[in-house]
Amino acid sequence: MEIEWTNGPESRFLELCRLLDGSLDEAVGGHTQREEYDKYNGVDATFRVALFLDKDIAVACGSYKPLSADTAEIKRVFTREDFRGNGIAARIIIELEKDAAANGYRFLVLETGKPLTAAIRLYQRLGYERIPNYGQYAGMPLSICMRKEIGPV
Repeated sequence: MEIEWTNGPESRFLELCRLLDGSLDEAVGGHTQREEYDKYNGVDATFRVALFLDKDIAVACGSYKPLSADTAEIKRVFTREDFRGNGIAARIIIELEKDAAANGYRFLVLETGKPLTAAIRLYQRLGYERIPNYGQYAGMPLSICMRKEIGPV
């Protein structure tokens, strides 16, 4: 599997994001259950995107965007259903961590949902610790926020 780095609204990334949204709708019981999150899932040119390619077809993705000088937020991590169970999600996170550290970030944060237990377990296994909900997620009881130190002190 090959990794291609890009920024922001790249067409293959946007297609994977569309599939991710459909998957999230299934996981939480429909789009109305996550409508309030839509405004926080837009993509722009500040996103650093990793596309995972199998024979030139984008099968998985992940991204991060800057939050502050030392912190970036992981966004839009997804693997196509027929490629799941092969460790790709963990590899996505590890590649995002390496790239973010190389670009000067010390911390990565993320938001996931309580119903997404597999994602929560993955992040915990990779060293992410739960933190108080930050920013726009502060008042959202179904959100779980996590953080990991990835760079030097």
